[in-house]
Amino acid sequence: MYAIVFRALISWIPPVANHPAARILYDVTDPLLKPFQRFQLGGGAFGVDLSPILAYFTLYLIKGLILPALFNAIM
Repeated sequence: MYAIVFRALISWIPPVANHPAARILYDVTDPLLKPFQRFQLGGGAFGVDLSPILAYFTLYLIKGLILPALFNAIM
């Protein structure tokens, strides 16, 4: 979850986004964000990518609701 937030922050700084460490961060977070990248506001060059927000919210729900329910069902 922290990697998604950090990726969103460094994406606003173009020179940092091309750093090798940033490329590793992109490689780690791409599988999480790709399913949500079709949800964008606007179009063209001014589109707003909501994928970090949607992915973070989805992971939060999985962590807070689904995993405890599964754990309680097993125990």
